[in-house]
Amino acid sequence: MQTETEPHDHPADLTAFLTDLARQAKAEKTWRAYRSDLGLFAGWFQSTTGDAFAAATLTRVDVRDYKQYLLAVEGKAAATVNRRLAALRAFSGWAKRQGLVTELATEGISDVPVPKQAPKALDERAVDRVLRRGEQSGNRRDHAILMTLRHTGLRVAELCDLRVGDVVTSARLGTLTVRAGKGMKQRTVPLNADVRRVLAGYLEAERPDRRPEEFLFLSQRTKSRLTEKALREVAAKYGYQAMVEGAHPHAFRHSFATELLRKGVPLTAVGALLGHESLQSTARYTQPSERDLRAAVGTLALEEER
Repeated sequence: MQTETEPHDHPADLTAFLTDLARQAKAEKTWRAYRSDLGLFAGWFQSTTGDAFAAATLTRVDVRDYKQYLLAVEGKAAATVNRRLAALRAFSGWAKRQGLVTELATEGISDVPVPKQAPKALDERAVDRVLRRGEQSGNRRDHAILMTLRHTGLRVAELCDLRVGDVVTSARLGTLTVRAGKGMKQRTVPLNADVRRVLAGYLEAERPDRRPEEFLFLSQRTKSRLTEKALREVAAKYGYQAMVEGAHPHAFRHSFATELLRKGVPLTAVGALLGHESLQSTARYTQPSERDLRAAVGTLALEEER
């Protein structure tokens, strides 16, 4: 099978393009990526057409064929193909500005659609380890923050914007009202017994003189609204202590949604809890994870053993 080979000596036009990029103080990583990607294309072009690569010899058909070659012959991922096309677009634009060509050879050549992946979620055991660290710390605010993330699926900004009056807790029922959701849409999220208990304990012990209009979670240093940066630092701190990678606030939201769907909660209900305007956004959580696929194969193996 034919494979790509980057030429040791770049064609004159490509060398001029790279030299111009260097003068523009482009990031070294970007410069190296362009050099590699365009060098590979130049090698493919020469071996395919028999012609030395130059801006004037590049046609739309060449770009289209190269895209197909990367997909069908090399089996490159969509992201890799799109990066190669981006390099060719940059080169073609430069060639036109230099007067080397009158038309863009990349015009009309679209990127390869990149499949949407399910948002990355923490598994239940990892989440529980982080929560345990928060509880063991003795910091009621931090524990309440982690529990709210775990049991409501709020976005970062939504949690930071919560006011004391947005939380209603009792022995049997509880709700949390999101007044500044995405698109400024309000929604109400029920609170289970676990998070009600923790929130009530936090408010009673740490905010005895609270007023409804005050922010629910405050900076422990300035006593002002908890910033989104500080919220991420809280999650990262206990994630580090629990040795859980990726313990950022949005991962808790993904875990909340994934767990509900795995337990059979309807897509419409999960979407309403998350504040999604479209069920397409919620449906991303239904895509099987690597763990799901391993479990499915394992089930098959057990069936065969019987």
